[in-house]
Amino acid sequence: MLIELKDVNKTYNNGQPLHVLKGIDLSIDSGEFVSIMGASGSGKSTLLNILGILDNYDSGEYYIDGKLIKGLSERQAADYRNRMIGFIFQSYNLIGFKTAVENVELPLFYQGIARKKRHQMAMEYLDRLGLADWAKHYPNEMSGGQKQRVAIARALITSPRIVLADEPTGALDSKTSVEIMELLQQLNREDRMTIIVVTHESGVANATNKIIHIKDGIIGQIEDNRQHHASVFGTSTVMK
Repeated sequence: MLIELKDVNKTYNNGQPLHVLKGIDLSIDSGEFVSIMGASGSGKSTLLNILGILDNYDSGEYYIDGKLIKGLSERQAADYRNRMIGFIFQSYNLIGFKTAVENVELPLFYQGIARKKRHQMAMEYLDRLGLADWAKHYPNEMSGGQKQRVAIARALITSPRIVLADEPTGALDSKTSVEIMELLQQLNREDRMTIIVVTHESGVANATNKIIHIKDGIIGQIEDNRQHHASVFGTSTVMK
């Protein structure tokens, strides 16, 4: 089992204690394409932050690939994130004064990979996502869909075991949203990449193989969605 949460609880104490996650039990296998779906305030963002080792939990156990993730130093947590997890955000989180290829190279810089090698790898990923011609452009010169593809290339370049996508289509129009979800489907299918999408949109959730519903900090229904999503998007031609 790649990801396993056992009775995970999280409370925020901002004056009034707020019990956000209430005994979360969750297992995700390597190679799964999963959505965590819930309304605003359901606890899905807190769960994503714990999965991404961006936040601690109060009690319970969280394992990645059999390793207990608990009480890591900031340096250990950063190292684990950099090696194991790729992030895709709604707001892209690209650096405005860096070109597309420089943004994609960034995680490799932190891994100490030589400039020539990381540039070559970044260009390969941009080419794969149909953006080789945009390598020297800055984020403000690109459309939302192009920026999200750059962000996806950046998330993939370290070959992470897990990709966490936080509302990845939230800032995109419906046509571009479909393209981005098709792209994630293809990455999951061809590269066997484990992808977890956090969303409040049923259309996005329906593109994944499994939908985990969360409400008021409790996991409810878990839907096997493999047959449905095949009919939603069909065969993708997004990537080269």
